[in-house]
Amino acid sequence: MEPLEGATTVERMLLNQAKHTHTPANGSIELLPLRNMNWDICYVRLSREEMEAKGRLRTADEWLEIGRQMKDAGVLFLLLTGGEPFLYPDFRRLYLELRKMGMIITINTNGTLIDEELAEFFGKYKPRRVNITLYGTDEETYDKLCHYPGGYEKTLRGIRLLREQGVDVKVGGSLARANRDDLDKLLDIGEELDIPVRVDTYMMPATRERDLSYNMQSRLNPEEAARARIHALKREMGLELFPQYVRQSVERADHPEPAEAKPGHMSCMAGQCSFTINWQGEMRPCVILSEPAVSVFEVGFKAAWKYIVEETHKILLNEKCSTCHMRHLCRTCAASALLETGSYDGVPDYMCRYAGESLRILREEWEKIQHGQTISDR
Repeated sequence: MEPLEGATTVERMLLNQAKHTHTPANGSIELLPLRNMNWDICYVRLSREEMEAKGRLRTADEWLEIGRQMKDAGVLFLLLTGGEPFLYPDFRRLYLELRKMGMIITINTNGTLIDEELAEFFGKYKPRRVNITLYGTDEETYDKLCHYPGGYEKTLRGIRLLREQGVDVKVGGSLARANRDDLDKLLDIGEELDIPVRVDTYMMPATRERDLSYNMQSRLNPEEAARARIHALKREMGLELFPQYVRQSVERADHPEPAEAKPGHMSCMAGQCSFTINWQGEMRPCVILSEPAVSVFEVGFKAAWKYIVEETHKILLNEKCSTCHMRHLCRTCAASALLETGSYDGVPDYMCRYAGESLRILREEWEKIQHGQTISDR
């Protein structure tokens, strides 16, 4: 999982340095598990009754105390998310106080609750970025996938209002069976609004679907997901950069760097310089992993971070993945291995097929490039 989506060169340098020193430079807080939409493939979504059965929301004052501890521990980048964060009762006060502490704040939202007043607020007190999810490109998809009539126009309106206030906006989307035909339309919207769009074609399996065949799941099957991803990359990179990516990807597969076959540690920043805290106060390495976990409200932030670093280091991945010639095309991480196979050291069949199809397509593209054929971005 990307710890800081769209990080600049300087930001990545800071994160890499923090990774070496195990400084918790980057984190996220899930303020609440409630949403105003009922997306079919949502990882964090509870009804109010389900939430209240599990516990209460933490107050802004409680989060601000953790915020002060985070500041002292070196947290610089902070993501506020949910659920839908704008449903949090005291969001604006919490945001302003964390911002005063010097934290660089990003917000994840579905965008439907952004009105003129909220847009003006962010125009005055700008975040690093507002990430807005587009679940489709028309009202029919929002009704079918999110069960939220009118959601598409509300989301576009929120994007436009923020841009009018000079707020940096990035659009993200996840491709599933219900919106598989929307990929190009999503990318077109980014071009029309002059904002970056990132469409993720790989989705980890929903709990209720893990025992079903791929063709019975809500997500795309691995080959279809791979084809969609390569197509999206072609459009995102353009006709100048995409051939370079193709060449480098094929060369890396044909001439992989020597690697010893042994269980590998997590290579991402989760549990090394990055963390997440859920709405109940449990710190975890990333938003997908449910373990290791420890309550920041019970032990304090620094003790919780120390525990997460130590426990994350114990997680080992399968040795086959460490020597695979397609590992640069694969999306396997500790979280995906666990959710796909039931264990950290499992080898996900989905990911093997995803990487294999990606390489097959890239080889075809490379053949076209070598023979001087024109590559279309459509």
